[in-house]
Amino acid sequence: MRHLTRPEQIWLLSGPTRAELREGADYALKSMPWTFNRMMYNTSSNGQQTRALNIAKGVVGQRMLHRELKRRGAKSELQVKSYREKDLFDSRVKVGGTQRHLDFKTFNYYTNYAGDERESLSSEFILQNRDYPGPDWRRFFPMLVPHTQIRQPKELYCFAVAASIDFRRDIETDRSIQNLAAFPHGDGLPFFSSRRLCLKREEEDRGFFVKVAYDTRGTLSNDHPVHFKINGEREGRFTSEEAVLRAGKESREVGPFSCICSFQVDHEDLGDFYGKARISVSRNDYRSPMRNSSGKDVNVVPRKDLLITRGDFCNLILPESYALYILGWTAKADYLQACRKYTGWVWPNDKVNRFANQPWSQVTEEDKETLEAAGFADCIQTKPKLARAGFMKTTGRGNGACCYFYPNIYGVGGLKETNLYVLPQDLCAMDELADMGAER
Repeated sequence: MRHLTRPEQIWLLSGPTRAELREGADYALKSMPWTFNRMMYNTSSNGQQTRALNIAKGVVGQRMLHRELKRRGAKSELQVKSYREKDLFDSRVKVGGTQRHLDFKTFNYYTNYAGDERESLSSEFILQNRDYPGPDWRRFFPMLVPHTQIRQPKELYCFAVAASIDFRRDIETDRSIQNLAAFPHGDGLPFFSSRRLCLKREEEDRGFFVKVAYDTRGTLSNDHPVHFKINGEREGRFTSEEAVLRAGKESREVGPFSCICSFQVDHEDLGDFYGKARISVSRNDYRSPMRNSSGKDVNVVPRKDLLITRGDFCNLILPESYALYILGWTAKADYLQACRKYTGWVWPNDKVNRFANQPWSQVTEEDKETLEAAGFADCIQTKPKLARAGFMKTTGRGNGACCYFYPNIYGVGGLKETNLYVLPQDLCAMDELADMGAER
């Protein structure tokens, strides 16, 4: 196999089509209750927005890769499943005469960070550092796989870096279309969006109803009504209900829903959305308890109203100049073997050197469980103590080991969960994948 050795081997794909942008947004709008939340601290509004944008990003990236493989003559299949199923997009490519499952991993490089201390992204810069194993995160390009995903039945990994403005809190820049959405969050999230509870409500044909009050107290709100759309499930299908919000008034009762996945307003109405939408459960027809993994009954009407404000909305349409640097691919077995060439890293100590990760030299009992579950029990070194494999650890409190895609922003940057890694030098060139999958 030809490995990644030259900048021109990196595929640079610019500009998703409008259809791809809309498809990514549509899946994100509908699929949140059906998508596994790996990092369970993401119950805040910002956390839910990030999850939705990651779904949109994944769908758009898959579509762009599939389009390019087809353009190069490769036999590539992209099975579009219902958003209620696992693996919304099941990608397969032909390798060695057999269709293989492909897991496409995309990392973000945001071009408009204030005071960015990294060199600008380019194929040349990636290749200059293709074999750099750390500790300086400014030139460290790990090819990451979350430790919680390593047991999934994928056969191939493909890695890319996406370059764009930071779209997480910017709904306007570099967009000519919008899909503005907010999501259930906070303590009421399980009641509104639990997958298991949704299925039981559908099985029993008993859902819940909500009302929406528009609270504009203390704002400069005008009398403009806001058309507020509530998206969810009913009888196993996506449904959408509209509540017209008027200052000081409560909407009609809407439902029934088996779950609520998102809320929408159009661009004009968001400009007039100054107050709070107070969403309360007016009726709950399915009364049986539904216990979560902690034994807590999640089928309990939230005591507090769910509040949605202007700041809770993100634009699920990615920037139009969104570009993908597709670096290369590897078989999962080769990936796991290559991990053993490297060392584990934890977050920088800012007081010593904020640009350098620290070796993973304190291996706790919980760390041992993580390493053993991934199949790396033999890489736990005792003298001296070291995680002697390609792992990057998180603190579990919002920051972790850092790299070019996850820079150190003074104690709040870095990875949010523990990942395995290899380097770009371990990847096979994309042309190799296209050649093997080409129609003969």
